[in-house]
Amino acid sequence: MHALISLKFVLFPQGLALLAWLVVAVVSRWTQYKRDRQLHAQLTQELSYYGRLNHRHQRQFRDRVRAVVEDKEFIGRSIEVTPAMQNSLAASLVQLTFGLHLTTLAHFTRIIVYPDRYRSRIGQSDHVGEVNPGLRTIVVSWKRFCEDNHVTDDGRNLGLHEMAHALWFEDRTGNADLIRLDKRLMARWRELAKVEAARIHAGNSSLFRDYAGTNQEEFFAVAVEYFFEQPAEFRQALPELYATMAGLLKQDPANGV
Repeated sequence: MHALISLKFVLFPQGLALLAWLVVAVVSRWTQYKRDRQLHAQLTQELSYYGRLNHRHQRQFRDRVRAVVEDKEFIGRSIEVTPAMQNSLAASLVQLTFGLHLTTLAHFTRIIVYPDRYRSRIGQSDHVGEVNPGLRTIVVSWKRFCEDNHVTDDGRNLGLHEMAHALWFEDRTGNADLIRLDKRLMARWRELAKVEAARIHAGNSSLFRDYAGTNQEEFFAVAVEYFFEQPAEFRQALPELYATMAGLLKQDPANGV
């Protein structure tokens, strides 16, 4: 009898500990599920690209968004960067790199957000976005970011543009752990970009705005905007360049994601 009582005293605390662990696990799982549903609702509302993905790819997309948010430091300048804003900014990077191996663009550790146009230290002029590899930062105007996301077919998207700059730089770093674009395709892309840039300078571009002719880095960033926002027009006007971009990014929005 005394042994049975002693056993109850031993097992009872263990039972309470197990119950507490189960409660914590259930609450944690429910919290994760609720946050995932909130992220799904946000992306569905904000990003038509996400809406065209199947359920498996949507889940992968959300996982990547969370990975970017966890990897970056988000800094607001005269603006509070909310979790929803972090998700939106991360989604631009994920959309650009979704066909590639999982990457958060590790070289860039900070994303700085201004409410509107800001005075850049580079060139001492007003900007709406920039990438600073030396400071490892990506900078955007939240007003312009939202305006461009709202209109999805005009070939202008600040988020994609600046993330493309970051990808361009990161592909050229010496860190073997970072992303690499196909060298053969990139060499062909440079040849085709040079030809189209000459057309831009002559006023005969078949698609891109003049800013794409600034240099090849800017050409790549602008081409990314058209690739996602006007893929059918891009493919029709510049089929080989479009196909090369599709090969580099390993996705084909003109035929569905």
